[in-house]
This record gives sequence, C-alpha cells and structure tokens, in this order.
Amino acid sequence: MKRVALILFFLFILSILYPINSEAALKLFVGNDEVELKNSLVMINGNFMIPMDVFEDYLGADVKITPEHFEMVFADQTILMQLGVESAQIDGKTYQLDVAPQLVEGEIVVPIRFIANRLGLSLVFDQDIMGLRLETSKPSARRERSFTSNLFGQQDVQPDQPAETETIVLHHPDDEQDLKEIIFMGGPRSRVFLDLKSYTGYQTHLLTEPDRLVIDLYGVGGDPLPPVEVRDNPVVRSIRSSRFDEYTMRIVCDLHDSTGYRVNPWPQGGLEIEFNFQLTAIELEANDDDQFALRFQASAAPVIETIYLEDPLRLVLDLQETTLMMRSFDRAVNQGPVSRLRVSQHTPSVTRVVLQVTEPMAPLQLEQLESGGFVLPLFRGTASQAHAYLAQTQGTQHEIIDLDPVLPDGELSGLTVVVDAGHGGSDPGTIGHHGTFEKDVNLAISLYLGEYLSQAGARVIYTRDSDAYVSIFERPAIATQAGADLFISVHANSSINRGTARGTETLYRAKDPVSELLARTVQDEVVAAVTLANRRIWGRDDLAVFNNSKIPAIMVEVGFLDHPDEELLLRAPGFQKVAAQGIFNGIRRFYLENKR
Repeated sequence: MKRVALILFFLFILSILYPINSEAALKLFVGNDEVELKNSLVMINGNFMIPMDVFEDYLGADVKITPEHFEMVFADQTILMQLGVESAQIDGKTYQLDVAPQLVEGEIVVPIRFIANRLGLSLVFDQDIMGLRLETSKPSARRERSFTSNLFGQQDVQPDQPAETETIVLHHPDDEQDLKEIIFMGGPRSRVFLDLKSYTGYQTHLLTEPDRLVIDLYGVGGDPLPPVEVRDNPVVRSIRSSRFDEYTMRIVCDLHDSTGYRVNPWPQGGLEIEFNFQLTAIELEANDDDQFALRFQASAAPVIETIYLEDPLRLVLDLQETTLMMRSFDRAVNQGPVSRLRVSQHTPSVTRVVLQVTEPMAPLQLEQLESGGFVLPLFRGTASQAHAYLAQTQGTQHEIIDLDPVLPDGELSGLTVVVDAGHGGSDPGTIGHHGTFEKDVNLAISLYLGEYLSQAGARVIYTRDSDAYVSIFERPAIATQAGADLFISVHANSSINRGTARGTETLYRAKDPVSELLARTVQDEVVAAVTLANRRIWGRDDLAVFNNSKIPAIMVEVGFLDHPDEELLLRAPGFQKVAAQGIFNGIRRFYLENKR
C-alpha cells in the first residue's frame, strides 16, 4: 500500500506539472470545435507546435507562404516567421521565440503559446477531452500548466551565464494584470513573495558577477514597484523590478552569494521563491570517549539523506536544499576510524559530505546547539546497531536520518553485486525534453540501489559513484577484478522517434540462461514497482558491458527519458527510490530462489 500510494502521488504530481499522459493522440480544440489534425501534435523543447493552417481554418487568418518567409494576417496584426529562425516580426517589431517554426511531416508547425499570447487567447489542457483547447472567450478560473526546466545545474558557471534556469508556463484565461507587491518574508529559507492575481508564466536565471536571481514574469503589465532593501539577511541584499519589454516584468533579487532556490506557485496566484539553506562551516570533532560528530553552521536544519558505499568504505550525507557557502574540500583527517573528509556542492540543491572510514559508522539524531549551529553524532557501528542503541538509550525506536531499513541484515550476505550507473562525465547519455541528463538519473538510481543492497548484507561495487567518465570496456573489468556474482547496469531509454515510446525493459547477455532468468525476474519486479508499461526483456550480443565478462549481466532501462511524461518521473528522487527498490526486489528474489 505504501508503494501504491507513492505511485499515485507521482501520478498526481505529473497530472499537475505535465498532464498529458495518455497513450492516445492528443486532441486540439478551438473553443468547442475539434481541429482535424493530419498528424499528431508535436512538442519541441517543451513547446507544443501546431500547423499554420489551424489559424487559417479556425481563427480567420489569411496565411501566405513564400520561399523566404510565411505570414499570418489577422484583423489587428500580421505575424511574420521563417523556418528555423527563433524570432518573429509582428507589425515590424521583433519578438524572440522559444523554438523556431519547423517543417514536420510536410506541415509547417509553429509554437502555439507564442501566437496564443499575441492573439489574447488562453491555452488550457482539458482533462475531459484529453487535449489542448484554445479559448476565444473567458472560461471559469481554471489553470493548467506545462513544465520545462534545466535543474541539474552547471558546476562551472561563467560570468553572466545562468547557473540554473527554470521556465514554467501557466496558461490562464485572465487578461494582463499588474504586479501588486513584492514581499520579503525572510525565515531560514529567505523567502520572497511576488503578489500577482494570476500569471501566464515565468522564467528564472541564476547569474553571477554580480550574484543575482532574475525572474521574468510574462503577461504582467503596469509600472515597476519601488525596490525592497533587505537588512541582516545572509542571502538577499535587495529586490528590484523593472519593465523588460511590453509583455514582461523583470524581478531581480540581488544576492550576497550565489545560491540554489525553488519557485513555488501559490494556488490563488503569485509566486514564492525559497532560497536554499546556507552551510557556512563544518568540521569533524571527537570527545574523550572516542566518540565522533560533525559540527556545522547553517541557517537552519536541513533534511539529511544517508548513503552507504563500499570499496572504500564511506558514509555519505546529502544535505538537501542546501548551498555550500565555503570552498569545497577533500582532506585527510585520520581521526579514529575517519581517514578522509570531503565536502562539496554535489548538485545545485544538495551539499554532499563524505566520510571515508575504516569501520562502519551511522548518523544519529541531529541536535541544535543553544550557542548556535548543529551537531550530528556519529555512531561507531552499522545502521541497525545505531537503531538498537537509540532504542536502548532513549526507550523508544527512533528513525535514523533517511534510513528506511529494507531487510534484516545478512539476507544477501555473501553476494557481491557490481552496480553500474550508465554514462557519466563527458558522456551525458540521452538528454530529455526538459534538459535532464541520463547520466544523472542513472547515478541517482544506482546509489539508492547500492544502499538497499548494502543494508541487506550484500557487498556492493560501483563502477562510478560520482559524475565521472568510465569506459564501457573498463566497467566489466571492474566486475571481473572484484569477483562479482552479478552485474547490474542502470540506464534510461530513448527512441529513434523521440517522445513516442514508453515503458520499462531489461536487456541481458544473449544465449546466457542465467542472465535471461535474472533479467526476467528484475523486469517483473521493476514493472510492479514503477507501474510503467512492461515492454520486454531481450538478449543482446553487441554490448561491451556484457561481452567482456562472464558473470550474469543485465541492463535495466527504467523508462524513456525522451518521453516528456516519463522524464518528469525519472528526474524525481522519490520515483528514483521506487525504481531502485524494484531492481533490488528483483535481485533479492533471484538470489533467494536460486542460491544453493
């Protein structure tokens, strides 16, 4: 039931962020009239594209096409475009397009949102008809949204280049409206609220030199508001507004230092910006009883997720929604069982702390100090022993940070599994519609899988545990050198016809009955866990990761990253955990049913 509830939750989120999740072709209506489409609607870089003749047949445009350009003449304006050019001319004025017009299956298709905005139409997704509807009159106050983003952030940001970019398009039937107020709400996340009655969309850019967050609000009129000066805040210095163009209000949050952020649309209108927690200092300390703890300074207590790695033995602590405000470091400490301490900005929203240890260690409960700051005691022993220790000393069972025990220790004892996160480093793998790199998805699922296997007593070897390039020939060699029993490669899929294929499939070494049985078992469990379409298992004799070793080997293609719906799932940490749980369940079942 817990897993079913989680899947239902993600389907609910998907229905909000990107509601189109039907296998059937998406319909298009203009008012109540269904458009007769020759081909299925196309999405390019998160933008729906429709044929030009829709505007001629259903909205009264006079469409003219020449070798140099094409134009749509409406009663009050003329829109001029060119194939492959990301700009449009409207009555002599130039406007930037999110995506250029294209020739697809013999039809010229143009970005529907841009033209709808110019014509004062609203574009909504209608759940009842499973399609898009262009509204020429004002319907009830219903709001739908499509989502495009690049949230896996660049590590090395050049001056005046966005470190992180997010675009949300919220289609709403209301006319242009003003920015009513800018409110700095403060708090540990340094929250900012932009008071809007409604909005058509926004785009954000996190810039450096100087550090600032820029929010462009589309469809917002009126005059800029007076600047907001912020005092005694570690993140925000000031907030100012200005007109970017006729249709866009620009908000600039001047920052003390570049930091991650999250934008939350409010149900009744308006946007809330939450900046990350700030980690300003961290150190390892030991007391006279040879007990160890991490002491750190932060603006508030972050959520901490725990990962256990082997070869070498490491305790990984991921501080969620946290920005490292100091230099990253990797240094030898040689204090008791801790040999090295590494701290870095793992992703734009996660600060990673890695302790390389000579014996198992587990985090206990995070404590806030009266003098300021936080301390995280470290237990010398396994996670299960730490649970028992807390139960004994405090008289009740407590949860260790993000530790969800899957099985009793030792059930997979004696099993060595190589977990291979596909791609990495200079090889991003497939790139989704919203900019998601396959290498990031593969690594996240692989680390969760390794954690589950370790908790169950298995020995886990990673071909990579960071964003590093590893040759496809080196990966099976790692498994052979480790004397591994199983080789599990984690990937996300793609199709030649982008955005059409969906579901889960598992590849295995061809003509190897043991690999085939492993693939079939894992496929069954993954499909049951993630509830995506069950495509197939199939043998491959042309993959280097299979052919350069002899141990049972499979490659799990969890879902299709080039399908917009499945991309949103694959990038979500909760879904990644569910996928890892499914792979783990398959490995466990295969091992327990076939061990001698």
